[in-house]
Amino acid sequence: MSLDRYLTTSDLLDCTGRVTHTLILRPDGRVTVRFASGAEALVCPRERRCITRGMTVDDTVLHAALGMANT
Repeated sequence: MSLDRYLTTSDLLDCTGRVTHTLILRPDGRVTVRFASGAEALVCPRERRCITRGMTVDDTVLHAALGMANT
């Protein structure tokens, strides 16, 4: 069973309305960023950085993750 359906999620859209990223707030306060390509990265909003090796997350997406974690 996937826990994701019970966690707070938010979709980020581009100017055409297409979902570019899905943010999932984890119980420990970290945020999973799911890219449209299917790749995933884990972000630590408290440290304001991506903690998944080899992945980078745009500042705009990182800011959205930070806002999600602070609500």
